[in-house]
Amino acid sequence: MLTLSWNIRGLGRVEKRRVVRNLVITHRPTFLFIQESKLDSINNKVFSSIEGMWLSRGMGVDEVGTAGGLIYIWNDDLAIAKSCISNNNCLIIAGKLVSLAK
Repeated sequence: MLTLSWNIRGLGRVEKRRVVRNLVITHRPTFLFIQESKLDSINNKVFSSIEGMWLSRGMGVDEVGTAGGLIYIWNDDLAIAKSCISNNNCLIIAGKLVSLAK
C-alpha cells in the first residue's frame, strides 16, 4: 500500500495535473491526497485528468475563501469507502482496505 500526499498550491493548470497523473502512473498509489487544489469546482473532469487509470474513486471539497480545496482519490479495488463527512475545511472518509475487509 502506497499513499501520496501533496500540498500542490493550485491544480488548475494542465501541466500540474499532468505531473500528478505521471506520479500516479509511475507509483500506483492506493491513496492520493491533494491539499490546496485552489479549484472552485471539483468534478469528474478533474478526477479523470489525474487518476491515471489506476485510481478509480474520489471525493473533493471545493475551494472556499482561504480554504484551498481538498481532493482524495483511491483505488477502489484495494480500498472501500463506507462513509464520508466533509465541510469547507475537512474531508473525512471511513472505510476498509480490501485485504482486511474479508
